[in-house]
Amino acid sequence: MGDRKRGLPQDSQQPDTKRKKSLPTCGPKSAKATSSVDQNVPKIFQDVRAFILPAGLGKARMDIFKRQIPRFGGDLHGQISSTTSHIVVDDNMEYDRLCRILKVEKPPVHASVVHANWVSDCIESRTLLGTDEYTIKVPASVTLIPQKKTTSEDEKESVSKSEGRSQATGQSDLPVQKVDDEGDQKDSGVESAATSQPSPAKDAWWWRKNKTKVPTGEDSDDSSYIPTDEDEDEEDAGNQLQEVESSPSTSASSTPNTSPQKLPRGKWVCAEPSTSKGVNYNKHITDKFQLLAKAYKNTSDQWRALSYTKAIAILQRHPKPITSWEEAHSLPGVGQRLADKIWEVVESGHLRKLDHLGPEHEALNLFNDVWGAGAKTAQQWLQQGLRTLDDLRTKAKLTRQQQIGLKHYDDFLDRMPREEAAEIERTVREMAESINPGLMAMACGSYRRGKLNCGDVDVLITHPDGKSHKGIFQKVLNGLKETGFLTDDLVTQEDNGEQKKYLGVCRLPGEGRKHRRLDIIVIPYSEFACALMYFTGSAHFNRSMRALAIKKGMSLSEHSLNTGVIRKGKEKIFGGTPLPCQTEEDVFRHLGLDYRPPHERDW
Repeated sequence: MGDRKRGLPQDSQQPDTKRKKSLPTCGPKSAKATSSVDQNVPKIFQDVRAFILPAGLGKARMDIFKRQIPRFGGDLHGQISSTTSHIVVDDNMEYDRLCRILKVEKPPVHASVVHANWVSDCIESRTLLGTDEYTIKVPASVTLIPQKKTTSEDEKESVSKSEGRSQATGQSDLPVQKVDDEGDQKDSGVESAATSQPSPAKDAWWWRKNKTKVPTGEDSDDSSYIPTDEDEDEEDAGNQLQEVESSPSTSASSTPNTSPQKLPRGKWVCAEPSTSKGVNYNKHITDKFQLLAKAYKNTSDQWRALSYTKAIAILQRHPKPITSWEEAHSLPGVGQRLADKIWEVVESGHLRKLDHLGPEHEALNLFNDVWGAGAKTAQQWLQQGLRTLDDLRTKAKLTRQQQIGLKHYDDFLDRMPREEAAEIERTVREMAESINPGLMAMACGSYRRGKLNCGDVDVLITHPDGKSHKGIFQKVLNGLKETGFLTDDLVTQEDNGEQKKYLGVCRLPGEGRKHRRLDIIVIPYSEFACALMYFTGSAHFNRSMRALAIKKGMSLSEHSLNTGVIRKGKEKIFGGTPLPCQTEEDVFRHLGLDYRPPHERDW
């Protein structure tokens, strides 16, 4: 589906020991950092006891917060309690939506509700910044009487005793956010009541004060799913969106809803044509930020990479060019430092920070474009003193896939015109039809979305009778190899249920032809509609479709659209029953959407 695939275990050569040394060890018993390797890190969050609301933050950013807040001396609370000092929310979170998620009339006045950029800016400056610039905007009709931010001696003593009991018994009176290597938070959406609300038993004072009737039905849902490019950058395009819970209950539930009459609350990308995308009036700014985001991602500095990527999405949606520092600062999630950088580009057309990237960043950019190499491998090569592609050829220990990626480095980076992609599709289709005339072969990805050029080609093969696709996978590959069309194998066979996938390199006959990335996927006809949609993309569009399916108590994958899915918390305990989907139109209809042709899915 994406133009470049990196689904191989590319970074398994050596552990990234440098990265590991900078992270605290956080177990389920306590969220307090205790690792001695961080003794030199300033404990700027030593008085911070934070609850993080995952809605909208994304899994990658949540994982960063879960590591960095304890590392800089703070505590993480698994639920809001009387000792919570800060509630950290997504930078685009609005007051009304926050109240709906927490199911209260007003947020608790004893805690500061701050946008996530406050945490980012504090860490970047190594200082505990004031929260005035980062607090969520309260409507004029709402009156809040904030309590003092200082903690009383009695409260301090109470917290100290609580922490003492925790250390002595291995348990805590306050549930704390558990941190593990895989991350237990999902990519976006509404948190369940078990973690997004204070427990009535432990914090009855707050619960009684704020208990409010929550309307039932779809209007009570609050998962405005608007994926950003950072989602696409953080995960391979083939991965499914981690599931978002549509019900606030932690008990097992199934909420099928295939009604086409009403969508859950929010602006859904999959419900709008991509042709409605507006003009990017701030491209001169976002181009500079793209360079920074890529540089930071290539150094595994996901914190800054995500910050800039989020700023890019906000600037791209702004309906006019930025004309003042104040206008930049007023954008959602844009703090003073980021506003300074935006205004620097507006005034001078340049960003001085780019001048400090240096030749090492150029080498990382070079290495990251080798197919089969990721950020960790690129950094290992850099640490070994390698700086050029010739260094890789002569000095680096490369996997077979990386050797192929290096051999065809320039060809892979050069996007092909859609006419060439059409020739590749025709070559695969003719080979399939020579084996069985009833076989269907169709190119997907950016080609099917109507793009003028493509990075690679994905071709689906199936048969309408539902059975003649079996046994033809290897026959098609052998035939294409015998003609010299397939030149290199990256992954010879990847089984995904009843689907079989080949990742390789092809070249059309004729002088001057370039090597191109080609994926061939053989699928049963019963899965053709969902697979066609999945491999057509875009990844942004697909994540929105999957999130909508989850919101309706369903599940969408490249195999099927299932209804009656039962989930208990974040765990799917029953996969549901596949709905009949002979065409893509059926998938849209079951989800209550108007059909969008491929060229309207290019988000």
